[in-house]
Amino acid sequence: MRVKVDELDLKLIYLLMDNSRLSISELAERLGVSRPTVKSRLEKLQKEGVIQGFTVKLNPELLRARNIVALIVKTDEPEKMRELEEIIEMNRFTSRKYLIKIAVEDMEELRKVIEGAGFEVIDIMPILESIERKSPPKVRVPFKCDYCGKEIVGEPIVYKYRNRVYFFCCPTCFREFKRARENIEKFRLKEEQKIENAHNHEHDTHG
Repeated sequence: MRVKVDELDLKLIYLLMDNSRLSISELAERLGVSRPTVKSRLEKLQKEGVIQGFTVKLNPELLRARNIVALIVKTDEPEKMRELEEIIEMNRFTSRKYLIKIAVEDMEELRKVIEGAGFEVIDIMPILESIERKSPPKVRVPFKCDYCGKEIVGEPIVYKYRNRVYFFCCPTCFREFKRARENIEKFRLKEEQKIENAHNHEHDTHG
């Protein structure tokens, strides 16, 4: 199935990847569109299977309460493994061979799981550390650079600024955008300072 998404869909996806708890109102504000637009886009992305769920990221301390062990196993009855709640991940890479992950309290519990599952264990590897890496969605979307306006070819440079998501076609546009924003911020601060000084002068005069 070929998934069709546009620039707005992709910006919505990036925002949700960063924080899946954002409300429809917050998403609408950050995207600069209406709430009904965000709602309809979310429903479309979920219906088409682009967004398959919203997850909860647990504190690593909670995960350390159990030992995660990876096993390479052979089995003719993979349905038995699906019945075991201790098995938290299954990956099949041949007709009979699987790489699975099991969460157990100790080696005794691991032994019981292996015996109950009835599979042949080829290798056991304790997982000492898990490193999560966020990967941007690999999609080709014809949209324009938020600085120069040219159509972006390939992967965009993604930048989050003041709760908005911006896409750039190259490092030069990204650098110039940041420079322009910095100049705007400096000008705004100067204007605020002028207003504050004027108010202070007026207060001193009347005083």
